[in-house]
Amino acid sequence: MRRRPWLLLAPLGAILVLAGASRLFSTFMMYDDEGYVLFSLQTFINGGGLYERVYSQYGPFFYLFHQGLHALGLPFDNVGGRLVTLLCWTGAATMCSAAVWRVTRSAAAAFFTLGAVFMHLWPMVSEPSHPGGLITLFVAAMGLLGSYQTERPRGLAIATGLFGAALVLTKINVGIFFLAGAAAWWGLHLSDQRLPASWRTAVITAAMALLPVALMRGQLAVGWVQTFAGVTATAGAAVALAAARGSRPLTRWSDAALATGIALAAAVAIGAGIMLQGTSARGLLDGVLLGPLRHPQVYSAAINWRPGAALLAVVSLAVAAWFVIRPPAAAMVVVTWGRLIATAFFVSGWLWDWPLGTHAYALSYAMSATWLFVYPLPGEEGSQPLRAWLGLLVALQVLHAYPVAGSQISWGTFLWIPLAAIGCAGAFRQLARGARSAIAPALAAGGALVMAATTFGVTQYAWGGLMQIRNADTLRLPGGEVLRLPESFTTMVRVLARNASAHADVLFSLPGLHSFHFWSDVPPPTSINATHWFTLLSPAQQEAIRARLEASPRSCVIVQRNLYDFLRAGDVATESPLTVWLHQNYEPAFTLETYEFWVRRGRTIAAIDTARVREAATGVSPRYQITLVLAEPALRDVTTVEFAHFRHDTSTVLERWSRANAEVFITPIRSTGDDAGETRAAAFPFAAEGLVRLELRTDRMPANLPRDGVFYLRNSAGEKIGEARLLP
Repeated sequence: MRRRPWLLLAPLGAILVLAGASRLFSTFMMYDDEGYVLFSLQTFINGGGLYERVYSQYGPFFYLFHQGLHALGLPFDNVGGRLVTLLCWTGAATMCSAAVWRVTRSAAAAFFTLGAVFMHLWPMVSEPSHPGGLITLFVAAMGLLGSYQTERPRGLAIATGLFGAALVLTKINVGIFFLAGAAAWWGLHLSDQRLPASWRTAVITAAMALLPVALMRGQLAVGWVQTFAGVTATAGAAVALAAARGSRPLTRWSDAALATGIALAAAVAIGAGIMLQGTSARGLLDGVLLGPLRHPQVYSAAINWRPGAALLAVVSLAVAAWFVIRPPAAAMVVVTWGRLIATAFFVSGWLWDWPLGTHAYALSYAMSATWLFVYPLPGEEGSQPLRAWLGLLVALQVLHAYPVAGSQISWGTFLWIPLAAIGCAGAFRQLARGARSAIAPALAAGGALVMAATTFGVTQYAWGGLMQIRNADTLRLPGGEVLRLPESFTTMVRVLARNASAHADVLFSLPGLHSFHFWSDVPPPTSINATHWFTLLSPAQQEAIRARLEASPRSCVIVQRNLYDFLRAGDVATESPLTVWLHQNYEPAFTLETYEFWVRRGRTIAAIDTARVREAATGVSPRYQITLVLAEPALRDVTTVEFAHFRHDTSTVLERWSRANAEVFITPIRSTGDDAGETRAAAFPFAAEGLVRLELRTDRMPANLPRDGVFYLRNSAGEKIGEARLLP
């Protein structure tokens, strides 16, 4: 088992790929960050001009990297974005596992790391195409390279320069955190005796504590930000002290100079690659540096800090300083059991459903315990440089969760898992010293239990993804043809996309929902697009959008009402002049669940693939009139019409109409909804083509007709050949 770990890890890896693919291809988030990223990539590839003709919050390397993938055949759509995300997700877990195996030679530790890192990064499901996937992959790669190169700093310097430049020019704050952590490790292991170790330790410890405070200085009056700054500052200082305790001379000034030179050269090459495609120096400066500096003031999301997080952080720093400056006799025992207890709490949050999940635990409590895994135990000299490397990196990567702590929590804390696995392997060896015969069976049983629990957790997650796939409906829209999503969602967005294709020459959305441009093939007003355009785009950029919309009488707007109202309730400044103008000049043509389809005031449209039901007075027969607006090139052999009610992710048929219980009337109509010809009677099975109003007259109707349902048209083979969502 120790010699052939891949025989155990390969089956787990296959389960991870299955779990990731099933979850990614059965999930779509209504806020549609995915569409924004994909559409910005496509717009850049088609015309260049990043930051000036293409809005982006992300750095130029991200665009050049995907430009290379596109040249190899990767499409910028919902499918291509998910494939890249799956690669980054599984790649990050694999590299963390490989780093743990290389240092510990423990199959159980590597097995646990592979599964736990993958599960910790589950928010990837919600963020396909987001730069967070690429960032996670690169940070994990540097964790793995640390296991090879910490004893050979020149190689690590080269990798640090290359990956540091890529990270800075993907998301500048994350890149700075990485370079700062690497610099701290470099300084603590410097072989230059002219700088006393105590001085270097004091300077680096202070820098690790001050960096979070400096980052958050603009919002330090806010309570949750104060806690964030305090927890991360104390955790960083404690890790620096613990790393200094076990450091030995490894690095040289020349290696630091090499890393700096490589980083600068890579940055120049990336910048030149973007500028050659239409970006000015001013635009590049604004996109890489000035724009990101404004983001914390534009939008932030408060963190729910768990009770005692701030107190634990202060106490933990005090204990770390005590153990480093004047270690007591019990220091080794406290560190050994502290590692095991901290990891046990993490595992319990992963395996069981309790209020403190792994992300909340990692942020509120685990970061304060990070120094325990860096503090050296006897016999850990071989792993000490890597543990210090991982500890210093994760102590600053956690700042990725500021100012918006969503998926960023998992991206910023996942390195804690391989560090914990390495630290626990060392703790078990410490416990086994002097009592090998007595404790060896318990350790073997514990390793088997960890592997069984990991397999169970990952398999359960994969099974849930397969059930989502099984109980879902295929999206069948351009760019997302194979996505399997809840039927109520797929039928709804198909209606919205088809109406946009039929009725709009320009499509806008509130907030920005850019997947609809792929699904409908209708362009946005300008090439400058964002999700929260009301806060992210400048007044001039919003005015250009308004002017284009005003010049387009057939322009339409899709509104995600729940998301819009949520942002307004959260005091996000949604009501820009453009938002006010939209309300003044557009009105809803129809509403489906939480989505509204707006047209210019006074304009009427035939709402394609929608249905309404009218009831006549008591005693009148036929009692009910079902009106469907359809636009199909050629409907043939319509044998039955059925009404299905949505329940969870699928639907249940409540009623069917055929020649036995319904009359059919077909009227050709114009795009405005007006009649374009005579109404004709038809009989099942019937045919129709073009834009028509289909009327079913019947005495059959489900009692208390639910409003959340869909009408399906089926042919004699039982195939769905048309659909219409019931309007409120």
